[in-house]
Amino acid sequence: MIYKDTYKKIPLFENISPENIKSLLSCLISFERAYKKDEIIILDHENIDYVGVVISGNVLMRKEDVFGNQTLLSYVSPFELFGEIFAVQHETKSYVSFVAASDTTVLFLAARNIISNCPNHCTFHSELTRNMFHLLGQKSIRLMEKIEVSSKSTLREKILSYLSMEVQKQNTSYITISLDRNTMADYLGANRSALSRELSAMKKEGIIDYYRNTFVIKELSDND
Repeated sequence: MIYKDTYKKIPLFENISPENIKSLLSCLISFERAYKKDEIIILDHENIDYVGVVISGNVLMRKEDVFGNQTLLSYVSPFELFGEIFAVQHETKSYVSFVAASDTTVLFLAARNIISNCPNHCTFHSELTRNMFHLLGQKSIRLMEKIEVSSKSTLREKILSYLSMEVQKQNTSYITISLDRNTMADYLGANRSALSRELSAMKKEGIIDYYRNTFVIKELSDND
């Protein structure tokens, strides 16, 4: 089971003391499971009875059409939730697949025990429910961000739109992204080679600079 220091980093448990979280995890019928890179965690159309919390690693949310084409809809970083959008509905079947982007550990929590009255009458359960709905709102924003990036007409515009969002979130022009190049290409709707060429061209033109997963938008940094 995860340690108390890790509990504090999970937004779902915000404002709940470490002492109460242990009882809460029992109430929510929690368990952990480890996944290898590229291993499927939840399959498209599978029933979702548990909400996942990424403890380590990253999880990709993908949709595959009838022709076998895959679209990366979103990615889930450590301490974020996944599957909650589907788990809280009357029909709990997933619309997408969730896949481990790297070696990943997931904490699972029974969804029905999060959104319903606590059978043990936990005094802190209402805080958990409030946190859950707050995170659902944040997830909706993430999906809107994906729509905004996808709406751009060129790959360069998509790259700048994505990096701009990260600058706003991290509140600095020097940002570190959680996506590797393959995943970033999938997120932007491009292939790896096209992304690498465009990033290299933007670097030569002085628009951005980068080293591995650290980026800076030069025009913004010059104004700092």
